[in-house]
Amino acid sequence: MMAKRNLVIYEGAMCCSTGICGPEPDKILIEFNEALKKLHNEYDGLEITRASMTHNLNLFLENKAIFQIIKEKGSDILPITTLDGNIIAKQKYMKYEELKRALGNTGKAPKKGGKK
Repeated sequence: MMAKRNLVIYEGAMCCSTGICGPEPDKILIEFNEALKKLHNEYDGLEITRASMTHNLNLFLENKAIFQIIKEKGSDILPITTLDGNIIAKQKYMKYEELKRALGNTGKAPKKGGKK
C-alpha cells in the first residue's frame, strides 16, 4: 500500500478555485492546473489541495507556519507549495517536472510500455 502524500498550494485571492476563469486566464495557472491533474492520475495516494485566500482562508489560519510567513512577508510571498507539511516552493507555481521531482519515485506502476 502506498503512503499518503499531501500536496498543498497556498494561493493569493482568486475569483475561482483554480484561477483559470474569466475571458483571459493566466497561462501559468492553466499549465499548473494541468500539471496537478497529471500528477493526480500518476500518483496513488496523492492528495492535492489548492487553498485560496478567497475561498479557503481557514486553511491559512490552521497552518501556523504559513500564517506566520504571510504575516511577516505579506501576500506577495504566495503561492507557497508544501509537500507533507514541508515548504518546497515560495513565490512561484512549480512546473510539472519540479513537482514530480519533489514527489520522487512514489507513483503508480508505469503505464504499459513504460520503464520500471
